Amino acid sequence: MTTAGRVRAGHGTARGDEVVEPSPFTERPFLVFAAGNAVNNVGEALYATALPLLAYRLTGALTVMAWLAATVPMSMLLAPWFGSVADRRGTSGLVLYGLLAQASAALAMNLLLWKGHPPTWTLFVCALVVAAGGVAYRTGWMTDVPVMFPRCPARARGTLNSLFLATTLAGPVLVAATLPWLGYLGVLWLNLPTFFAPLAVWAVGVRPPRRAAAGAGRRDPARLYKVWHDVTADQRIAVTLVLQMVLEAVCGTGLTSLVLFELRHSWRLSGQQAGWVVAAVNLSLLTGNLLVSQRRRLRPSTLLPVALAARAVSLALLASPVWPLFLTALVLGAVAQGALLAAVVMLRVRYLPQAVMGRASGLMWLLTGSAALLSPVVIPPLDHVAGPHATFLALGAVSSVVMVHLYRARTAWTPTNPATTEPA
Repeated sequence: MTTAGRVRAGHGTARGDEVVEPSPFTERPFLVFAAGNAVNNVGEALYATALPLLAYRLTGALTVMAWLAATVPMSMLLAPWFGSVADRRGTSGLVLYGLLAQASAALAMNLLLWKGHPPTWTLFVCALVVAAGGVAYRTGWMTDVPVMFPRCPARARGTLNSLFLATTLAGPVLVAATLPWLGYLGVLWLNLPTFFAPLAVWAVGVRPPRRAAAGAGRRDPARLYKVWHDVTADQRIAVTLVLQMVLEAVCGTGLTSLVLFELRHSWRLSGQQAGWVVAAVNLSLLTGNLLVSQRRRLRPSTLLPVALAARAVSLALLASPVWPLFLTALVLGAVAQGALLAAVVMLRVRYLPQAVMGRASGLMWLLTGSAALLSPVVIPPLDHVAGPHATFLALGAVSSVVMVHLYRARTAWTPTNPATTEPA
């Protein structure tokens, strides 16, 4: 029986394609797993905040900061290969070697900084290894979540996504709190032990079950095509993939930069005031994510169009010259986007075959990461030509186009096997 079948049959009721699962927090292994994952995520958020600031202090060059930031999307190019390794050889190697690679590269960078002013290229290489190790570790760590928590696979994955968003708030706060006392190098040394938190979880026995390698010695040229077929054959996965790619392209770093520029330039906020607004937006993103991931029942046929409509409307409302409306639009849009992101990862866990989970996740990370690169490429030139108000309206219009796609795929959420469906 599939994961979805187990959920329907033994753990709640469902109507149509609703997801009904118990809370993962009722399982002690999940609490241990989530704790180790959260500590590691806090460390990575702290690292991602402190390293660019340190690079600016050492070089004063925006180019260096940009290249260091680019190590994360560059490492995502390896995601399909890591996913293939997870499916063919198991996830143990990815988790263990990924974490050790991160810790080793971070230690090397700290020693280079401790000795003096290292060459810029050494910082870049260390940062790239840390980012690549993180992609390997997360691929292995998340691929087997449905296997580790079969009673609540979708809610477990959604909850971990919520914890990840929470750590993006904790990292900058920790940097601000510890930097005056420890300095940049001290903060990086503080970050080093966080790479070992998942290893401690592994050591106490909370780990994916051991499974035999599947075709470890074969190289099938049609393998990637088969994974693509598995991703797109289920219309529900195809719909959510298109939705996520549009969100990444429209609501990525380009939109964030435009909003920050508007806060400083048009609304005349100070840097500190703009920081508080960004914190409120991040908190709203986490709130929307939690509202979905912690619900016992997930109704994608209702949630996806409502949240997407709210996101599209919020983007258009950012063109308003009224400050309370602008701020409300920021908060509303963040809540809607958090809800959509939670729904996407939960539905992916439910409908993707476990046998190709790693490769499919890697392929989709590659596609969504490529879409995310469009945001900083397209939005600044559009703002330069048309102005911020027209840009916000255009982004809202592009988002609303996905509503047509959702409408055409509305039959995907109707029950396909009435025998497995119970009345709610």
